[in-house]
Amino acid sequence: MVLLGMGVASHIINRLHRAERTTVKVWNHLVELGAIMTVIEKWDPSRPGHRLLDVLKKEIHNRGMPSGERIREIAELCDTTAAKVRGAIGYYAELKPSDHTVRVCTGESCRARGADALIKELEDSGERVGELICAGLCACGPAVLRDETVPQFVSQKGSGIQFYISQDSTSIAIGCEEIATTLIQQIPKDSALIRTGSRGLFHLEPTIEVDIEGKRHAFGPITSADIPTIIDSITKQQTHPKSLGLVEDLLNNQSRFAMQRFGQANPLDLEGMKALGAYQGLEKAKEIGSKGVIEELKIAGLRGRGGAGFPTHFKWAAAAAEQTDLKFVVANADEGDAGTFIDRMIMEGDPHALIEGMAICAQAIGASQGKVYLRSEYPHAEVILESALQSARTEGILGEHFDIEIAIGAGSYVCGEETALLESLEGRRGEVRARPPFPTTSGLFGKPTIVNNVLTFALAAAIMRVGGEHYGSIGVESSKGTVVVQATGALERPACFEIPFGGSIGTILDSWCGCKDVVAVQAGGPLGSVFKMQEMYDIELSFEGLSNAGGLLGHGGFVCYDASFDAHKEVIGWMRFFRDESCGKCTPCRIGTQRALELIERLGGDMEKEGDRELLTSLDDLMTSTSLCALGGLAMNPVRSTMERFPNAFGGEHQ
Repeated sequence: MVLLGMGVASHIINRLHRAERTTVKVWNHLVELGAIMTVIEKWDPSRPGHRLLDVLKKEIHNRGMPSGERIREIAELCDTTAAKVRGAIGYYAELKPSDHTVRVCTGESCRARGADALIKELEDSGERVGELICAGLCACGPAVLRDETVPQFVSQKGSGIQFYISQDSTSIAIGCEEIATTLIQQIPKDSALIRTGSRGLFHLEPTIEVDIEGKRHAFGPITSADIPTIIDSITKQQTHPKSLGLVEDLLNNQSRFAMQRFGQANPLDLEGMKALGAYQGLEKAKEIGSKGVIEELKIAGLRGRGGAGFPTHFKWAAAAAEQTDLKFVVANADEGDAGTFIDRMIMEGDPHALIEGMAICAQAIGASQGKVYLRSEYPHAEVILESALQSARTEGILGEHFDIEIAIGAGSYVCGEETALLESLEGRRGEVRARPPFPTTSGLFGKPTIVNNVLTFALAAAIMRVGGEHYGSIGVESSKGTVVVQATGALERPACFEIPFGGSIGTILDSWCGCKDVVAVQAGGPLGSVFKMQEMYDIELSFEGLSNAGGLLGHGGFVCYDASFDAHKEVIGWMRFFRDESCGKCTPCRIGTQRALELIERLGGDMEKEGDRELLTSLDDLMTSTSLCALGGLAMNPVRSTMERFPNAFGGEHQ
């Protein structure tokens, strides 16, 4: 069924009378595609809305690249122009036909764990391999995606022994679904098997937890063959070789706020989540009002966790001050930085934390509509989040006063930048906007808009629950509260954990993950800097600590490399990625990334020319100081830092 605003419906009906035969054909075709159009006040042909991208994805997936006639038909019904349709098709990676039989993630974490060798192995076996960056399965890579349909998770209700096992995407990739299936077959009929989010200790998975006298006991990593003896040991109250002890002891060195409910209950059990504190922060927000919410965030010292670290209360206060009849809250779930996946874990393990944070923001700024811009690489998260949204509507948490819908991305790294994301939500090419105006005054469809990432909204909900003073009392003065560390790559124990800001990064990574083989670390995603491992022991885990060292915290991801680290090859890979993902809006990025790639490929080889290094330095300064957004502005970070620390890989003197 196609749902239209009254004005657009009338407009379409008039067109039906004028060109009945052609339009009915298009109408029926788009009904088949499941097109839905949303009207935001006055219809603007240059802003057809994100549903245009949905229509195009289904069209291309089902029928291949549309002909010129088909493009005009789609433009007619979507009330836009053929040029806009062609512009979208030419921009997004997923609006292109593909014949691959399998996709392999080539993000930093997966490359550090052998993605290149795996691709060659698959191609040698006859597979047609497509590449993606990133699958969000950084802790267990290299990730291979064959069928992106979400599995039907097995579970069982019962009043007997309560078993718990994760249904997080990483947990499933590690083998939890096989364990769950075996458990169902072997546990007593009155027992319960409850699916939860992951605890983040991936080196211990597959893990099952069992409630024994009100305490959670963990067993792992296990195989299906371990299950009979584990059940027997529980029944006989005996110890088991795979026992990990109490879960609370495994987590006792963390300070969990955003991750507080991970693993405790089924994320879609709304009553169970409410019993653990979900929506308590929203109730408080309603009590203290807009100014009270913003003041709590200020006291807490919450800074955006998407990368820039901008104080959240400033942003929310700016939008709250705008006087208009329509405002938006947008969650940036386009988590494209390889090595980061906490947004996915929140949506899969505690989606109500995101919904609550967005509802609190709406309460604070006076918004009536919310959007979650979600990566298409996260189909599992989409299903869980949509189910949670329906539960929230049934409960009256969402409704006419404020509601949230999911918009699926179409394959563009730069859409992680807030203004490019807004362009994509409007159905346009995801190109960065020049600022000012800022989204807080002129954002989605020209209306005041708050854009924060998923983790920031989850932390806002936690802060409203526990109080800004409590949250702001931990961490360090410049970086208050907690940081969610996502450590992957060449580690003994890849993990995701939430701890207070402060302390030595090297010491933290070593104690949590085991870094004996680590040679290099990239902090803050592909646009972050590369450090030698020994340097990390002198860098504080905070926004300023990394900034003062010439790096950035980003989304909290740390990708670790062992002695196989090929500095020159990695730098070429990063710059090729930046070139391919540049939105093309500004010349320093569009042309600079290509010229930088050409220079980097020549360095240290027979093709290097006199002056190449000086030219690269000049290009670095130009791109950094004049690019419109962080992609061009930070693209030389990994190049510069890697060349400084591993000069011999580029034909320079060894340091």
